[in-house]
Amino acid sequence: MTSFPTDIWGNSPRVFVFTDINIDSGDPDDRQSLIHLLWYADDLEIEGIVPDRWNARSVEACNLVLDAYNRDYDTFSLDKLNYPPQNILRNKIAGDYNQAVELFIQAASDPSSPLYVLIWGNMKVFQSILIQRPDLADNIRLITIGTGLMLEEDIEHMPPSWEKSAPCKQLNWNGAGREAIYDDERFSDMWWLEINWTYAGMFVGEEPAEMFEKLSQYGAMGKHIKEVVKNESWAQYFRVGDTPSVLYIIDPGHTLEDPTEISWAGKFVKPMPQLRPNYYTDSNGSVEWNYQEPCSTWSNHGNMRDQAVQTLLNKRPEMYRKLLEKLDLIYKN
Repeated sequence: MTSFPTDIWGNSPRVFVFTDINIDSGDPDDRQSLIHLLWYADDLEIEGIVPDRWNARSVEACNLVLDAYNRDYDTFSLDKLNYPPQNILRNKIAGDYNQAVELFIQAASDPSSPLYVLIWGNMKVFQSILIQRPDLADNIRLITIGTGLMLEEDIEHMPPSWEKSAPCKQLNWNGAGREAIYDDERFSDMWWLEINWTYAGMFVGEEPAEMFEKLSQYGAMGKHIKEVVKNESWAQYFRVGDTPSVLYIIDPGHTLEDPTEISWAGKFVKPMPQLRPNYYTDSNGSVEWNYQEPCSTWSNHGNMRDQAVQTLLNKRPEMYRKLLEKLDLIYKN
């Protein structure tokens, strides 16, 4: 199998996920992203999963994925391929807020290697835990999806109850809780990769629908890729909008500590090295873009989005190919 990157200590990367996965309503991409994550559970140390929409059957959604994982584990002898048994993974799922706090503090308190914290939804729960233990910021590597600025064209689709600000200041769909962390000086040095628009490269073109059909042939988890969107006619493709947070970690072709090296997740820059020495976000390429005051260059935001998306698209064929090679080894050995 492909050799995936270890961290600078030589360990398999440790990951902790906050997700708005649910069955009740909302985007089903988190359910697909969780399947994708588990396909790489042999290369990663999954320390915790916080499905923070507890009132929307979020734990049930996780358990359905793990049911599929367990069927594949038994059928295809995943134990021989270094995959953890499902009971270990189920114990990593936070059933409520208190358990989320316990799991996170335990994982983030381990100084042996960085904890990659992946945000697949809003940042409210993570933010509430972090302000309780700000000292843990030094031990984590935060990767967030869509927590920055919203595309102006998407604002009309916001729920009427949401507060609307000027377009150049409007937070993205997952931005709740983000500003409390971003504006807190205690976290200005925290390692943070904010994938604002680049992740949309997962949605572009015909290839995600083709990949959707291919992946559905791989065991119970592949079948579940289709099951989770059976009632969503608009989502009949390999959507996985949160998966770039994982792609950054598992791409063997770059250095984990340096997001400025292009990876399967795209290309990123360190826009404010004096103010935020460890903060990275989407690359503007040749597009004029003021990261500190985006309103001053907001007329370019469409071009900025297109530039960011293209950096992921450039690497997507390689990522797709490597995933299929991995699944061939698992399911066709």
